[in-house]
Amino acid sequence: MTAITEEDRAPHAPFAVQDDLRVVPLRTPTLPPATHTNCVIVGRREVVVIDPASPYDDEQARLMGWLDDAGVRLHAILLTHHHGDHVAGANALREATGVPVLAHPATTERLSGQVRVDDALYEGDLVSEALSVDLGVDLRVLHTPGHARGHLAFRDDRTAALVAGDLVAAQGTIVIDPPEGEMADYLATLARLVQMGTGTVIPAHGGAIVQGEDKLLEYIGHRQMREEQLIEVLHARPERCGRPIDLVPPIYPDVPPIFHPLAARQVLAHLLKLEQEGRVDRPDGSTGVPGASLYMSASMAGWNAELPVFRLR
Repeated sequence: MTAITEEDRAPHAPFAVQDDLRVVPLRTPTLPPATHTNCVIVGRREVVVIDPASPYDDEQARLMGWLDDAGVRLHAILLTHHHGDHVAGANALREATGVPVLAHPATTERLSGQVRVDDALYEGDLVSEALSVDLGVDLRVLHTPGHARGHLAFRDDRTAALVAGDLVAAQGTIVIDPPEGEMADYLATLARLVQMGTGTVIPAHGGAIVQGEDKLLEYIGHRQMREEQLIEVLHARPERCGRPIDLVPPIYPDVPPIFHPLAARQVLAHLLKLEQEGRVDRPDGSTGVPGASLYMSASMAGWNAELPVFRLR
């Protein structure tokens, strides 16, 4: 979260990672420092689009213009997860092209009444087989929970390139906001991708990350550092206790106060993981995930009042 005050350094013009993996960054109302979300076009002549993200008419027209100029035939819209800065252009692109929208069932549930999802994608699916079309890419579906329960990534089995959605970013880190975000799941997802072998990563925000495995390891190390920092802060507090919002200033000193409630949700994600491991508890005896997710919420006011005290054991 410390990158939230930085200027966006991401490319805003279309770029290619491979002949069959091309990216059109689209302007979206996303979390700083990002200002755009990467829409990924997979295939050469026969293609699918991953995350037509923008709610803005001019950006939707720009994507349609790119598809027309490229002379491709669109077969489907795939969604990595349900957040608005990934799906806001899905309805417009479906209406313009008539192609179906596919996503994980958990994403379908979260988008009920907002985006109609026509079919489901599951762990291990090959997109070409699911659509009965030859994309020229062995694009495999990976269920990658952590940032969102229904989060999907898409892996080119030939090159190990990964369309990562919100698993990593080229600049800054990823918000894990319970209950939709789950820190233990997120770390397990990153470790699994390292174990599988990952090449170039196309994140949702920012340019391609050529040393993808190094970035995944960096993210795992960063989360471990934050966890150790949190334990040290709790250890130094009276009775080794604190609410998540109380722990934000020493952990995120450079994050502006307006973002402290969101940072508190990030701290909460770490605390819930530590609670599962028996390393912290709650003096009031409460259980479950307190409060509600703030990420991509219109307002952050008042949410921190719902979060209980956690105690280092």
